[in-house]
Amino acid sequence: MSNLGITRKSKTKERSKTVKPRTIEVFTAGCPVCSETLELVKRVTKDCGCRVVEKKSTEKAHFEEVKVYGVKAMPAIVVDGVVVYQGKPDQKWAEAMLKL
Repeated sequence: MSNLGITRKSKTKERSKTVKPRTIEVFTAGCPVCSETLELVKRVTKDCGCRVVEKKSTEKAHFEEVKVYGVKAMPAIVVDGVVVYQGKPDQKWAEAMLKL
């Protein structure tokens, strides 16, 4: 029976090594709230291996992405291609949602 436990653990470790890190995009508009949100996201996710990318809506390429995602408010947080929050998130939300 102990062999089964070891096998399962090693498979779990192998699987976790192959999981692609999450990408978190923070769409900003250059305002103080956007800067605070970007820093909050970076702080909360610093140990999870997530890739945090700022997307400035003032840049044409990123503005096009804002339209594609249907973002109506800034800042906006997109995790792995899904809009998960628009506006200023609080610390509890960020810790609960972004560390998953």
